[in-house]
Amino acid sequence: MSVGPGERAGIVGDNGSGKSTLLQTIAEHARGGEGGSVEGRAGVRVGFLPQEVTFDPGQTVLDAYGLGYADERRAALLGTGLFRPHTLDQKVGALSVGQQRRLALARLLGREHDLLLLDEPTNHLSPVLAEELEQALDAYDGTLVVVSHDRALTRRFRGDQIELLTLSPSLRGGDLRLAP
Repeated sequence: MSVGPGERAGIVGDNGSGKSTLLQTIAEHARGGEGGSVEGRAGVRVGFLPQEVTFDPGQTVLDAYGLGYADERRAALLGTGLFRPHTLDQKVGALSVGQQRRLALARLLGREHDLLLLDEPTNHLSPVLAEELEQALDAYDGTLVVVSHDRALTRRFRGDQIELLTLSPSLRGGDLRLAP
């Protein structure tokens, strides 16, 4: 599998075919994990949205967002359109799964990345928010690898589609090349 700068790959397949495992493996290798390799430019900034996100339930939304000074974080987080002012001081543990997903997306999209790895990015999002995310991804200039069951997202996805039938060969010891 080779994905070059600015290219897009959508990974589709049946439940249990290994889509999330493949994406997790790519993320681990891109961050210097053991096993195979991810090759590309030095200093590639990788953003990964796992299917299940976890936060410290005692943190506020604003603290969990965690970029810069409080006033800067507040403006940046409100600028995403994902949260309203009165929600920023709520504890993450009081948020719904969908709200936690929005927080994870806000954190990811609030930083610069060369490569985005997104596992079911529209899960737990309203149809309106899912469509806004799709538009944001369309405007994204970096390399994008997305796993999704969302038929609307996969139908409109700009990029190559890779269908996994099974994930029987181990990626351990294999290579993934991010074309320079």
